[in-house]
Amino acid sequence: MVYEFQWEDGLLVGLLGISSMVGTIGNAAVILAFCLFKKVRSTNNAFILNTSIWDLVTSAVIIPLIISSTMTGLPNCGEACCAFIGFLNLFSLLQSMLSCALIAFNRYVHVVLSLATYKRLFGPVKAFLWVVGSWLTGTLIMFPAVTGIYGSLGWDAHVQMCQLSHEDPASVLFFQNVVLSLYWVVAFAISAFYARIYLHVRKSTMAIGQHLGHSPQQVSLQAVKRTKHMFYIFFAFLTLTCPVVVVNYADFFATFLPKAVFFISFAMFYCNTAVNPIIYTWTLKEFRQGFKSMVHCRRHIVPTPQAAQPGVQRPVRVINVLSRSGVPNHVVPSEPSSDTSVLNT
Repeated sequence: MVYEFQWEDGLLVGLLGISSMVGTIGNAAVILAFCLFKKVRSTNNAFILNTSIWDLVTSAVIIPLIISSTMTGLPNCGEACCAFIGFLNLFSLLQSMLSCALIAFNRYVHVVLSLATYKRLFGPVKAFLWVVGSWLTGTLIMFPAVTGIYGSLGWDAHVQMCQLSHEDPASVLFFQNVVLSLYWVVAFAISAFYARIYLHVRKSTMAIGQHLGHSPQQVSLQAVKRTKHMFYIFFAFLTLTCPVVVVNYADFFATFLPKAVFFISFAMFYCNTAVNPIIYTWTLKEFRQGFKSMVHCRRHIVPTPQAAQPGVQRPVRVINVLSRSGVPNHVVPSEPSSDTSVLNT
């Protein structure tokens, strides 16, 4: 069988090559910043670390193997190796979904529920246990395909990559009924968490604006701002992964849709691994400072110098994080935040 390399294949290889390079460098920098700097090792960032670990596996291992398979039209290694790469491919997708769900749940507990509840559910050790739980959950989800009970892992000739074996008819059912169904369940749950957070913050802000008195559920602007940044991560994940999910429902075997449409949606899915580190740098101050310290070969994060004169108290600057969402711009009294819990492991 002679495989003919077409221009659509070249488009896919180019997009995947950029994603692999940017994702490998970016995610490695995120993991290194978490390991080097105490300020970055917070409870919240533990879930970001989990996402970056599996994004690094995808960008540094899986994407180069996909590029090789696309150029040759053949699997990269033996049957056992191809099955293992297929497991990593699907498992990394599951971890991205579960990490987004953990981040949304963490933000929901911190903003909507009490501080005591947050401390009871999250902390340095408990955050590690949540991550381990996501790994166990992903393993249980993949168990039917790993054991061959419902689908099997191996070479997929339709998309030319190691994922699910095209020789097993149940592989299509496993992908659609298990993996893609879980995708929509997780996406709906995360959307519900963020919608509940928005409604809670809006209600709290309006109550303060109408001088209805002190409420024990008042939210700090810092917590709301960080929640908004975490929502950016979920929104980017949903935007980049949803097209390929829809395409797999509409035309799983790529028989009537143009090949370019299938490959572009496929490349967008793997671009998510490169976009995440950019979002962290853009939105999260501790990662910006950590990356800057690594570039300057510093062992510690140097705080940003303050411009205030000695003996003069700087006025509090109120950050408008809700005006674009239609929420009145009032100062929301802050409460002690446990976001600064540091992971010592």
